[in-house]
Amino acid sequence: MIGDSVQKSLQWCLVLVTVLLVTGCLSRSAPTVTYYSLMTMEQLGDTESLAALPEVKLGVGPIAIPDSLKRSQIATRQQGNQHEFAEFQRWAGVLEKDITSVMGDNLGQLLGIEKVGFFPWLHHFKPTYRLTVDVIRFDGSLEDEAMLSARWAVADSEGKDFLAGRKSDYRQPLADASFAALIKAESQLLAALSKEIAAVIVALEK
Repeated sequence: MIGDSVQKSLQWCLVLVTVLLVTGCLSRSAPTVTYYSLMTMEQLGDTESLAALPEVKLGVGPIAIPDSLKRSQIATRQQGNQHEFAEFQRWAGVLEKDITSVMGDNLGQLLGIEKVGFFPWLHHFKPTYRLTVDVIRFDGSLEDEAMLSARWAVADSEGKDFLAGRKSDYRQPLADASFAALIKAESQLLAALSKEIAAVIVALEK
């Protein structure tokens, strides 16, 4: 009887040790998720300003992105139309909202605009100009560059009259093969698009 008791105790000890070892291995090997958000021009250290238009009110949005990008995983492009979505590299928020916020901040800085509204804005907000953006491509390769392709339009306060717009394409090489470098490059692409749009709005004000 004593031998059986000792044997059972040893078996339970072995089970316990096995569980602890497995748990320890899993906790050490499980990768952690890293979350990213896009950066404004100010966060990038870009202080450029094109005008001072404090009386202008800018309405930003809606900004649309492809269905393939409507997920938390960050997309990279492999070959041609092949995409890869990083399971442990994710957006901290909703990408459309992040792009909209960054574009609004950038344009506010570039144009010296104090009143920027985001779609859908409140009834009391009456924008001087409305900006809509249809993002066609917003991704990149860790071994190469980031790309942004978008159609954008500036309309009047009611959104009825088209004032300016075009399709714009930008590329930005990555500083290194990391997701942090990819997000920085994508932020620089949004800064470039913001500058193009800001220059058009300055021209409309003349």
